[in-house]
Amino acid sequence: MAFLLATCGVRFIPSALDFDKKLTEADAYLQILIEQLKLFDDKLQNCKEDEQRKKIEMLKETTNSMVESIKH
Repeated sequence: MAFLLATCGVRFIPSALDFDKKLTEADAYLQILIEQLKLFDDKLQNCKEDEQRKKIEMLKETTNSMVESIKH
């Protein structure tokens, strides 16, 4: 819709409410990622197979990088 408005010469100006909604949504996704990190730690403690451990460690590293990039 914003694209359609922009092509018609109408400019969309987000409100404070729109900003708050997006901020709440981003925070919810961040919390999901943090919970995933905790689950990866639990899985690593119980993991006995090297191949599986490597996959979980890679997922944890990628998830941690995403969390850190969001924080900064």
